[in-house]
This record gives sequence, structure tokens and C-alpha cells, in this order.
Amino acid sequence: MPITGIAEIIYGVEDFDTCVQFFEDFGLSKRHNDSDHALFEVVSGQRVRLYPLGDSRIPKSELVGPGVHECIWAVASQDDLDDLVADLSQDHDVTVDETGTAHFVTSFGQAIGLRVFQPRPFTCAPSPTNAPGVVNRMNVPRKWLSRAIPKTISHCVWTFLDVNEAFDFYSERLGFKMSDIQKGVGYYIRAGRSTNHHSSMLADANQALFGFDGKFRFHHVNFGVEDLDEIMAGKTYMTRKGYEDNGWGFGRHRVSSELFLYMPSPAGGEVEYGADCDQLDDNWRPRVWGAAFAAFTFVHDMPDWLKEHEPEWDVTYVTPETARYVPIKS
Repeated sequence: MPITGIAEIIYGVEDFDTCVQFFEDFGLSKRHNDSDHALFEVVSGQRVRLYPLGDSRIPKSELVGPGVHECIWAVASQDDLDDLVADLSQDHDVTVDETGTAHFVTSFGQAIGLRVFQPRPFTCAPSPTNAPGVVNRMNVPRKWLSRAIPKTISHCVWTFLDVNEAFDFYSERLGFKMSDIQKGVGYYIRAGRSTNHHSSMLADANQALFGFDGKFRFHHVNFGVEDLDEIMAGKTYMTRKGYEDNGWGFGRHRVSSELFLYMPSPAGGEVEYGADCDQLDDNWRPRVWGAAFAAFTFVHDMPDWLKEHEPEWDVTYVTPETARYVPIKS
């Protein structure tokens, strides 16, 4: 279980200059920018790299459209990386570049990278929260934030033609662990040495009910920030810059407890400010959720399909009989 999380994501984008400006406004730190290559970092040192769609530096894969064409996963040590490469080389064409990063393409057409990477240490200091009868902040106002500065790249999501095939690969060959299953949507999985609820979600591309079109596509990437104040400071800043959210506004997912704010991205798919996600270890028991019940504890701009009634309580622990994703017919 050597993978610790995300080291870098590689975008293929259509409007390069617009995307560079978007990620600057979103709060990433720009490290390099020329006419056809941009590199950004978050506080942890995890990277976002942009190339024009079709650039030869983007790994070839079956992914359709703009978005994250390769995720380079962080591996704890060179020995761990060597072991993974030795195993994967039995049935994959694995290449190692001048940085020591291993690259390959899965049987289901996804380009994946592996790199020895240690995130940069950092500290968050969210303001203490007061409640009636509970005083954690006396004679001190909450911090005032002018914008969001993402601290981490927490997870990345794609839609797959066969989510069970993808799950088998991620779990058996890369050591990812199941966190939860969402009926009709897919698997939430976390890297073997990560405690974050999910490092990726394997979403079912064939479920039109959720806006998927039956193709292998990038869906969204989550950038971790400190708390709800930073999420909303980020939204306020981006709104003043002329960007819109995805129509949901601010909310909290029930399945991972995470606070969220999604925005359409000119780089493809969406970007998400996230905070206060559940943290798990090997004592965790995966659950299987009804899709609507999992989606929201609350949401500011309620989608039409949720307005008629509160979703029925629909969550149980995964059992041997329910440990595989079963598609729901549209």
C-alpha cells in the first residue's frame, strides 16, 4: 500500500491563456508559464501542469476531451516505486522519465504516473468556533480572508466505462482501499497510505441520470482549503472575477462529510474547494449509500431533483453480498 496521495495532475486544455488566468485566480501559485506550458503548486507542493490539448507531452490515453489526462500518484520511497514498477511491468509498458517518474496506460485506457514524492509540511489554523453555551473564541474575531489559497490536491474524479474493472485495478495493483459505494454512481477509494476519505472516485460513465454521457472523461478535482470561511472567501473572490459556481453553491456532502463549492473550469470538468473531510484508517467499515442520500447533508442552491422531498435514509455497511458496484438502469 505504498501510495500516499496525488503528486501532480497533468491537464490538456483548449484555451491555454484563459486556463492559466483561471488557476491564478483560483489561488494556485504559478511556478512557470510560457506559451504552451504552465506549472502551478498548492501549499503542500503538489503540482498542476497545463499543456494545450494535443500537445505531445500529454500522455496518450483513451480520455475524451479536455481535463486531467494523467494523475501522477505519490509513492513514499524509491523501494516502493521499484516494487510497483516491477509488478506493473509484467503486463504494462512502463516507461521511466528523467525525473524518475514511471508512466503507463491501463487496460481500460487511463494514463497513470507514479513518483517518489513527499509533500511540503504546512500548518492550518482555522478559527475556533463558538456555539450557544460553548465559548472557544473570547475577545477574538474570526480571521478575515480575502481569497482562498488551496493547501492540497485532495482527490481527482473521472467517469469510467466499467467501474468494477477500474476498482479491481486500483485496489489489486495500486493498493487503494474502498471507502464507500454510492448506488448508481460508483466507488470512493483512498490511497493505501492516505487517511482522506477518498483520493479518487470511480464514477459510472453510463449513468445518464447523473449527467454522464457514456465516455471516459475527467469530472473534477478537489483542492483542500482550511475551513468554510476560506471556501466562501474563495467563492466571493472568484465571483468578483466573473466566475460562477456549478449551480449548487455551498454545501456539505453526506457521504464524506466534506464541505464543498464546485466551479466549472475552462480547463475541463470542474474544480472544487473542499474542507472538513472525513479521515479514515484501517478500522473503517465501508458503507453502501443511496445516491441522493449520499449527495448532500445540505446544499445552498438545491437542485430540482432534491426539492420535492428529503431523500429517504439509505445507508448500510458493505457486506460480502454488496461489495461490488451494481449499475442502476437509467
